[in-house]
Amino acid sequence: MNPDRTQTGTSPDTVSTPDAAAQARRPPRPGRSDERSRQDVRRRNLFILACCVLFVLLAAIRVLNIWSNTPEYDEIWTVQHYRALPVPVIFSEVATPNNHVLNTLGIKFFLTLMPHHNFAVRLTALLGFCGLFMILLRAVLLLLKNDTARAAVLTAVLLNGMLLHYAETARGYSLQAFFVFGLLFALLCFTFRPTKNRTFNAVMWLVCAVGACLSVSSGALYVVILTGLWGLLYVPFREGLKKIWQGYRPLILAGILWGVFVLAWYGGNYSRFAEGRAMFGDSFHDPAQFLAYCFDAARDTGLLWTLPLLLLCGVLLRGRPEWRICALTGGAAVLMFASALVTKGGPARIYLAMFAPAVFGVGAAADVLLSENRKFRKASLWLLLILAAACIFRSDADRRKAASPDLAAVFREVAKMDSRIFVSYKSTDLYVLRMLFRDDILPDNDARQSSPEMLLLLNENTISAVHACDPPVEELVQPGAAPADSGYVVPGEDLRFWLYRLRPLTPGETLEGKALLCFSDDTIPDDMKHWLIDNCGIVNSMIFSPETSHICYGFPGADLTADMLLEMEKASNGGLFFRVVF
Repeated sequence: MNPDRTQTGTSPDTVSTPDAAAQARRPPRPGRSDERSRQDVRRRNLFILACCVLFVLLAAIRVLNIWSNTPEYDEIWTVQHYRALPVPVIFSEVATPNNHVLNTLGIKFFLTLMPHHNFAVRLTALLGFCGLFMILLRAVLLLLKNDTARAAVLTAVLLNGMLLHYAETARGYSLQAFFVFGLLFALLCFTFRPTKNRTFNAVMWLVCAVGACLSVSSGALYVVILTGLWGLLYVPFREGLKKIWQGYRPLILAGILWGVFVLAWYGGNYSRFAEGRAMFGDSFHDPAQFLAYCFDAARDTGLLWTLPLLLLCGVLLRGRPEWRICALTGGAAVLMFASALVTKGGPARIYLAMFAPAVFGVGAAADVLLSENRKFRKASLWLLLILAAACIFRSDADRRKAASPDLAAVFREVAKMDSRIFVSYKSTDLYVLRMLFRDDILPDNDARQSSPEMLLLLNENTISAVHACDPPVEELVQPGAAPADSGYVVPGEDLRFWLYRLRPLTPGETLEGKALLCFSDDTIPDDMKHWLIDNCGIVNSMIFSPETSHICYGFPGADLTADMLLEMEKASNGGLFFRVVF
């Protein structure tokens, strides 16, 4: 890849090397150039065919998973709360992270064609993955020369486990990955194109910039960081404003139009975005916490291995024009992580869109090194095979890690357990189970409250107890006890359980540092109901309703006495009883 080709007006496919210049001076041999040209076309077609076969295989697996995988909490929430909204309202309901606008619009459209169908819900995400493959294939064919470097880029991106998960999950992250890489591709092509041919790339930049924002609202950061860094690295500011205007006018006008969109959408919905930032995200209180957050996010997205390679490639290519692609993609990834200090930290998936540009940066550097170093070129096939093996080995494990557990399999396993084991579900899990097992989850929960002797906690080893006030406030009550058993609920699913014993209250005992459960029915007096609702949280609140006959409350034992609670038990005439987690 040669960023300086702009000055000569050559095509990005043209590579100027001393050998090429020497060959140009020699008289052509009859038939030799035609034969070489046919070989190049044949090799290119074989490469494209191999890439398409790999992609079709991966896409077919995604389709099978779409049909068989249990819906996740965020998908259900989007379908139930946003799909039915009018289109203008979808653009303004942005306070919660479950409305990824383009994904919601896609769900709304495809569900009109295939009502109540998982495939319709997830088809938009799959199309984002297809778009990423097509634009990535076009980029490596246009901007890279070496087939090994091209194959390495496609292999690493297409086998990224988190990307594969979001290609089969109704969220906006695969769409954002497509648009962000399209943004980078448009900028690089704009750099290499002759001045008169740049309008298309400016329009492509504008479409991808708007699409990145509407896929996931963090897209504005990608646009600003990638475009800003590209400007610093590639725009010849020393030539003066007039020269810059002449050469970069289409992109400047596209930037102005994008700015109008940002003011209209982000500015018009500023209060809703601010409300979302206040409710969601993590703040950092010390450098160690922030670095640990960055490490975890980089590990989960795959950037943990691409960023050091970008640094190494930038050092190896220093002093040459090609190092700028490493600086652009690596610097953008680092700045995206740094932005969490201002915008609050979110889950690792918000940085997923930076993976394909970072891998492309490594591939561009490898393309140069393979062209110039014969020893490296000889070893490149083995390196490609090692990379492919590592990606294949890790991709499904990383995909499962990014996915939520199969809650249908989890509930079927829980339903087999002894009825004396009371199960405390995470609220988001229970939201899914309520939809999947509406006729089974409530009777199962009621039956487990009659004579509980054990407590089963899922996910986070905490009792999820939600206040019934408005708005609800979730309190995660630590059990403060040693589990009798722990492990995985379903083999192959990354969902742990912790099993605790329950015992009655002992008169005069100290409750400080202990977790308590209160099991009640609808026979208790109203003043006791109000006391419990005001002072405790409802366990398994997603299946609670005013008509529910049995309710479990969870709360810490601090500031309470066992004698007071025993008096309540006595006054309820058997309508409620307390248990201590131990």
